[in-house]
Amino acid sequence: MVSVKEDNNVKNILIKSGKIVDPIKRTESVSDIYIKNGIISEIREKIDITGDNIVVINADGYTVSPGFVDMHAHLREPGFEDEETIESGTLAAIKGGITSVACMPNTSPAIDNQSAVRYILEKSKNMACNVFPVAAMTAGCKGINITEIGLLAEAGAIAFSDDGNSVKDSKLMYEIMRYSRQFGIPLILHEEDSSISKSGLVHEGHYSTILGLEGISSLSDDLMIARDIILAARSKARIHITHLSTKNSVKMIKRAKEEGVNITCDVTPHHLFFNDSCLTTFNTSFKVKPPIRSEEDRMALIEGIKGGVIDAIASDHAPHLDTEKNTTFKLASFGTIGLETLFSAAFTKLCIEEKISLPVLINLISASPAAILGIDAGKIEAGKVASITIIDTGAEEVIKKESFISKSKNSAFIGQKLKGKIVCTVSKGKLAYRDKCIKERSIS
Repeated sequence: MVSVKEDNNVKNILIKSGKIVDPIKRTESVSDIYIKNGIISEIREKIDITGDNIVVINADGYTVSPGFVDMHAHLREPGFEDEETIESGTLAAIKGGITSVACMPNTSPAIDNQSAVRYILEKSKNMACNVFPVAAMTAGCKGINITEIGLLAEAGAIAFSDDGNSVKDSKLMYEIMRYSRQFGIPLILHEEDSSISKSGLVHEGHYSTILGLEGISSLSDDLMIARDIILAARSKARIHITHLSTKNSVKMIKRAKEEGVNITCDVTPHHLFFNDSCLTTFNTSFKVKPPIRSEEDRMALIEGIKGGVIDAIASDHAPHLDTEKNTTFKLASFGTIGLETLFSAAFTKLCIEEKISLPVLINLISASPAAILGIDAGKIEAGKVASITIIDTGAEEVIKKESFISKSKNSAFIGQKLKGKIVCTVSKGKLAYRDKCIKERSIS
């Protein structure tokens, strides 16, 4: 790794001979890209430009993608800066090829007022990638009083969520949906019936039984998803179900889409990659919520991607201190980090093993989440501020704890051999990250 901070001295960038992926058209073509003063100036087969202050990146043999969009991450600021900050989280993001991050509101204090939204926007102005605040649906994410959704949207919130909690009160959830419809902004819903999941640690099934760990039934997710589909059908609200984990959830969302409900959904790489047999190691990095479920559930999620039911892949990046994870399974916090392994984990499982095309995967982590959130991202187009990720799809590496930029190291993928490596990220029009292998093939 050479750099994870933008080079402010480089004004113009010429990317040569890269295989550019268009995630919307699902096409791949070899072209050059010229970025002048941060803006994509030209995209054509051969661009020859000379002059001062130009870095030329030889992308021959590499894949050039729109910068990735992670629509579900926890940057922990304000309140939990010992776990992650906006600065450390955005540096981790660009190392993972992510140029736009939607940050969840369950901070301390929660992002539930205009000042908090403006704080996130102001703090992230000079950071490595774009940060978009998701505001709380209810005050303090406590599920009691609706926040001022209109004012929060006006302040810059791009979505609403009580992530980490579900709104238990069905009448309140219906009112939130009706209210949010006026602004056309999606509700990102964490679906968990806490009366079922309470005190549970892992997926309820074969492995929870043999390991003696209290289980969380798939009913915890499924009941809330079913309820919210019914409420969304009645209210006509835009809802997005985050971190899907069960077979039945895929079935319900598929049917809801067919019936015209305004619903989208995402899944995490760790729910696609692992099943609950991983728990036999008692590795607390596998303690996540919703829990990693059965092989049947995992395969249903993959089929949901193949069938177009699942709209996005998101990291659910959840950093924790070593002291919060290096303890007994019962006492350990829920969550795993994921910004830096978002692409490689998904690419390994979906493209290499399941033979899903690369443009389909790129769409799931760029154009599609950008469309759901209503942000200008996920495209490589002339006239746009450059957000570009360059990938070595032939690279392979074993994930090591010491390689992470994130302040926290609680990754479920440590020790896994993953394919696909981010070698360069252009974010906000600037060269923000460059691996040593791409530097050796560059001319500046």
